[in-house]
Amino acid sequence: MTAFVFRKSSYSNGQEECVEVATNVPGAVAVRDSKDPEGRILRFTPAAWAGFRDALVGAQTSSRISRRYTTENRAPTSSNSSATAVP
Repeated sequence: MTAFVFRKSSYSNGQEECVEVATNVPGAVAVRDSKDPEGRILRFTPAAWAGFRDALVGAQTSSRISRRYTTENRAPTSSNSSATAVP
């Protein structure tokens, strides 16, 4: 069995409160807490990981747009985002 090779996002700027992701094993994406490298590992199919990642990116983008709209236009915003659970 091939060992996972984890990497941390360059956006973390050396911070310890992030996740590490391994994509070197065919058919699997592994995720772990950077503060606990010996702890539990979450394993996703590449398709499930892509869906999860895209949902997070979409939620962040939606949140930024809502904050900008509220700040610039002083209009109320609503939070109608939903996420799908990853099996």
